[in-house]
Amino acid sequence: MKKIFSVLLAAVLAAGALAGCGGAPSSSAAQPAAASAAAQAEDVVLTVYAGTFPMKETVDQLTADYKAQTGVTVEWEIPGDEPYTLLKTRFAANDAPDIFEISSSDFTSWGVRCLDLSGEPWIGHVDAAALAGGTRDGKILGLPTADVGNGIVYNKELFAKAGIEKVPETLSELEETCKTLQAAGIQPFGEAFKEWGFLMHIFSAPLSYEQDPEAFCAELNAGTKTLGDLAYIDNFFRLYDLTLDYGKGAESVGYSASDQIVDFAAGKMAMIKQGTWYGDALWTVNPDLKIGLFAVPLTDNAADTKLMTSTASYYCIANTTGHEKEAKAFLNWLYENAQKYIVEGLKVASPYDNVDFTDLGSLYEDMQTYYDKGKTVSFSGENLPAGFLTDIATPLQSYAAGMLDQQGAVDALQAAYENRVAATGN
Repeated sequence: MKKIFSVLLAAVLAAGALAGCGGAPSSSAAQPAAASAAAQAEDVVLTVYAGTFPMKETVDQLTADYKAQTGVTVEWEIPGDEPYTLLKTRFAANDAPDIFEISSSDFTSWGVRCLDLSGEPWIGHVDAAALAGGTRDGKILGLPTADVGNGIVYNKELFAKAGIEKVPETLSELEETCKTLQAAGIQPFGEAFKEWGFLMHIFSAPLSYEQDPEAFCAELNAGTKTLGDLAYIDNFFRLYDLTLDYGKGAESVGYSASDQIVDFAAGKMAMIKQGTWYGDALWTVNPDLKIGLFAVPLTDNAADTKLMTSTASYYCIANTTGHEKEAKAFLNWLYENAQKYIVEGLKVASPYDNVDFTDLGSLYEDMQTYYDKGKTVSFSGENLPAGFLTDIATPLQSYAAGMLDQQGAVDALQAAYENRVAATGN
């Protein structure tokens, strides 16, 4: 969620300030005009369809505050377990909400329902990677509201024990870090590759590092490129090998997330390929755990290394809305007031230059550092065809188990990709 003190609101406040400064009295004609504008605002009702039930307290507060400040009523509906089913029904019945929430991967199917927001004032204040996730065909279709960082979570105390003073910024430095940890009697990695999602996370790294991931996927779909053409496919397997050779090896295929959380929290390994979302689970097991987050290096040039970030939520304006001006003003108000309502209220990070989410924990503190340095890249797993994200698991698990070599794994991934493209008609 985000808010804006719109230009209109600023003008109202400025007018109020001038009226209180002893200036000339308002004309009798101006007073009815102001009253008329206020009455019109009172008549506006914006509908928002977004969120989950834990948001209710914050939503109640922000809608009350917005009403008090602007006169506009916001009716906020928090969807149930099947949000898109009801949303489709609402659009079909010409009863669509003015504003609705989707994730980056949903723009493929829902983008045609979204108003183009490319000219909005908040755009220059949003992280470029987050904007890219909600951009299709050059149009910015949603205001990003909740971001997570995708990298390598590390145990600060184990790094210190091994005498490691800085996080690795290149693949070669990552390998040296592994060797240093191992020499100190510390297991470097411990990956839960039983989970397809974590395999999807790591395989998305070479796609995220492509110069134009969306264009590359378009060429994949057209059959003019293959996954073997990824610029950093060899470096991906070098990275993958490090997680296996300095971790659990073939046993990673049977190692679960729940076991990983307990073992990492107990200090049994120094690094795991995870992200900001893992913090709460780890601290639930060990509240004293000292952890940090660094970007996945995929080259031997430190300047290339950026933190993959993914936006879990975008707020879009329906192109059927009868309140375009008011809906845009509300989204701008959300942006302007993100610190209070999103970061502090909902306890999530927003990719804006006017917020500070370091209080959300050490993983988000490190994520903020990458934002501040402009060192982020959009996590591009969302650009892959529906179903392929789960297909990734079998070839990569087979590689980890020694059943496929690199070329065999790439061929299997490509075959799965082509099957999904054919099935989805992309």
